[in-house]
Amino acid sequence: MNKHEPIEIEGGLRLVYQEPKEYTHYYSIYHGQKYADSYFRRSSDTLVEVATIFDCGYFIMEGETIIGGVLLKPHFISDLFVVPPYKDYEGLASKLLNYVKKISAIEENIIVREVVEEHVATYEQLGCTIQEVNVWMIRPTEPMKTTLPEGYSSRAVTSEDAEDIACLLMKSYSTNPAYKQIGTKEDYLLHVNEFNDVHKRNKIMDECSRVVIDAHSNNIVGVCLHMEFEEYPLIMSLVVDPDHQKRGLGRYLLTHSINRSSAGYPATRLSVIEDNAAIKLYEDLGFLRSKTISDMYLA
Repeated sequence: MNKHEPIEIEGGLRLVYQEPKEYTHYYSIYHGQKYADSYFRRSSDTLVEVATIFDCGYFIMEGETIIGGVLLKPHFISDLFVVPPYKDYEGLASKLLNYVKKISAIEENIIVREVVEEHVATYEQLGCTIQEVNVWMIRPTEPMKTTLPEGYSSRAVTSEDAEDIACLLMKSYSTNPAYKQIGTKEDYLLHVNEFNDVHKRNKIMDECSRVVIDAHSNNIVGVCLHMEFEEYPLIMSLVVDPDHQKRGLGRYLLTHSINRSSAGYPATRLSVIEDNAAIKLYEDLGFLRSKTISDMYLA
């Protein structure tokens, strides 16, 4: 597959590769703006970054007319959009999946990334299976009273906490039925180190992020990590040890976060698996849900 050469697909259509900045002229409108309520914001700069990371953006051409666009390569398809007045999204999805099958190894699944809610049924009809469903959530920031339950202390995150936090993430995710699969300890160490090496430099993100310590064992039993994303705070991770849940620690970490974020930001956001019981806590604290976004695959 030579991405720089026009690619003929079914129905006399062609895929024409675009450099990320050129691709994003259409991508930011027909995908980013159209499905903005699924993400509660997806700026043009972010979509340029997405297109650059994957570097496989194609316009779908009918003759000399652009009728859509897609991120596509072997074993991968994402963010298919159509350009009015063209309307046959399902037909395009079918043709593109057939093409990706031809250029992919038979023994590996095809990843269909971040399918917005209105198109999930289309991909299911084409043989795709849901792997994970996520929702973005958002609320305004404001000065809030934060209450830490008795028997616990809280402090800023340090680089020395990385291994303990990674172990806590694994423990929490592995006991949460919403998580169908979890990463390795090394995956979570990279995640924590990204916070320490990059996002901790932002003073407010550092102040928003906390660990909670059990006074009896001196172990870390709760953590909240933050990053700035599209000019808003975004919660990278928020977990409480299963043995210490339902005691108000998650509420403390969230209200602390909202409180500190108000010093520099009008709103804060997070992304959560749809079946996660924590959604109730987020909604109780005023977070607004987006439409769902599904990761799917074709075996």
